[in-house]
Amino acid sequence: MCGRAYLSAAPEDIRTRFGLSDFYPPPNLRPSWNIAPTQEMVCIVLDKEGRRKAVKMHWGLIPKWARSPRMEYPTFNAKSETVREKPTFRDAWNAGRRCLIVTDGFYEWRKSDKQPFAISAVDKDLTVVAGLWDEWVSADGEVLQSCTILTCAANELISPLHDRMPVILAEADWPAWLGEAPATEAELLALLRPFPADRMKLWPVDKRVGDVRNDDPGLPMETPIPPSKPVQTELF
Repeated sequence: MCGRAYLSAAPEDIRTRFGLSDFYPPPNLRPSWNIAPTQEMVCIVLDKEGRRKAVKMHWGLIPKWARSPRMEYPTFNAKSETVREKPTFRDAWNAGRRCLIVTDGFYEWRKSDKQPFAISAVDKDLTVVAGLWDEWVSADGEVLQSCTILTCAANELISPLHDRMPVILAEADWPAWLGEAPATEAELLALLRPFPADRMKLWPVDKRVGDVRNDDPGLPMETPIPPSKPVQTELF
């Protein structure tokens, strides 16, 4: 599962990092250290000419056949194992509407005590995850582009926190996922695997991240976990 992320990279840095086409201006975005579903994510897609561009998309996929831009169930994550079968995501998969979702990292909560942790790739300026996108158009012509993060089974680093994790893509796999390089469906599905644990890191952060109204550079900073309080007993 991935329900919170953060991204503070400058637009020009994103343009350079992904080799975005000069045909498009760099994405107009502000840093956010607490991105939640229904907010905007930065996605890298290909235009009809095969040029890379960055697009801001609503986090939570709205399929084009939806009656309204509000789904009755969460669509911000899609399980890799069933993405080809679920009606919400199937059309985007079949149409090849794949994207790279750009983050510095993401947050996950440990189930046992609700302690949040920040997670990112090791020695990387960005943590890039596999996504699908779609475009919904209202009766009045309003266009809404939206995305979902693909998830897979957790690796050994993440599994003590949660049994799922986002699919993180190595740079060598970006062309195949975007459609720049030829890839069979089997080859694309093979990319939807846990990222190596030794190429990731995690650290505890302040519980303020649980409130989406908190959005400041201190949120992904490491915060010591207070020791557990001893159990008080009465002596008779």
